[in-house]
Amino acid sequence: MTGHKQLEKSLKRPDSFQDHILKAIQFVTNNRRMVIMMLSPVVVVALIGYSVFSYMNHKSAGRRTELASLFAMQTTELNSVGKLRESIQKNIDALRSTKPGADGKKVELSGDTLAKVALLEKQMADLKPDTSASTAAFKKFYDNNSTTTEGWAAGLTWASRQLQDNKTADARPVIEAVAKNSTSNVLFQRTSRFMLIGIMEDAGEFDSAIKECDVLAGLATDDVKPAVLLTKGRLQYFKKSYTESRAVLNEIVDKYASSPEATKARSLMAAMGSA
Repeated sequence: MTGHKQLEKSLKRPDSFQDHILKAIQFVTNNRRMVIMMLSPVVVVALIGYSVFSYMNHKSAGRRTELASLFAMQTTELNSVGKLRESIQKNIDALRSTKPGADGKKVELSGDTLAKVALLEKQMADLKPDTSASTAAFKKFYDNNSTTTEGWAAGLTWASRQLQDNKTADARPVIEAVAKNSTSNVLFQRTSRFMLIGIMEDAGEFDSAIKECDVLAGLATDDVKPAVLLTKGRLQYFKKSYTESRAVLNEIVDKYASSPEATKARSLMAAMGSA
């Protein structure tokens, strides 16, 4: 039973398909489970998206310029926290810095000094960037450009911030709208639908999440197809649709036997046993 529980826990962690997408969109690393990990701001994917896929005309050029200014604003907000952290770290280093005693041995820090260090470390850990200005600006830009690649970039960036703040109900309609409107853009299709899978799984909407996996399967290249299937099989497993899950997992083992996902698929099938 213990091994079974450990397997279930490991399955809730991001698989290689999720990692593949996250490496493209990750700007600030988070350590929460799938939904929250997908919340990492989608700044990088947004930048790629609007740079590569935007129409080369005067109007879109203006949108790109405006969107770039929003990313610059966000970068400034994030950098301000970085500078504060550096300042606090210097103070911590100064407190920890001690000269050897007369006998050459290291001098232990006093209780008072250790307390000051602990306080500063807590202050540094609690620091969070104030991105309220850029977040509001991204939403306004999205509302005004919701059918363009630049608008999708802004919308997903705004939505990721809402998800990070546990405002899923606010973020979901925007993500769904991007998924609906970006059918001609594989990059935004993958990103938005993958975010939806996380939201749906977290809400226990396994059927809807599985349908999104089917859409992603049609967009996936051969290097990530096994992981898309593993995500689908895992969702079916949590739904307790063991027969369907086993069929998908067998497909991974048969067609992608040398992939890391095949190993996970075999483990999951072993956990299901004869269920």
